[in-house]
Amino acid sequence: MYQDSKPCEVCGAPVELRARTEPETDDQGRVGPADGVVGGGDPTVDQRVCTDADCPTHAPDGPAA
Repeated sequence: MYQDSKPCEVCGAPVELRARTEPETDDQGRVGPADGVVGGGDPTVDQRVCTDADCPTHAPDGPAA
C-alpha cells in the first residue's frame, strides 16, 4: 500500500504530489545490502512536496517530506 498521501514527516502539514522531473539515471550501480541489488532501489513515482513554505524540507539540503 502506498503512503504518498501521509502528512509531511517533518512538520505534519499536508503534502502535494508532483511528477518527478529528474531524468532516469543509467547508473545501474549496486544499492542496498553489501551483495547489492541492481537498480535505483525502487524510487517512488511521485515527489512528495510539503505545502508549508517554512518547512525544513524546502531547504536545499533539507530532509524529504
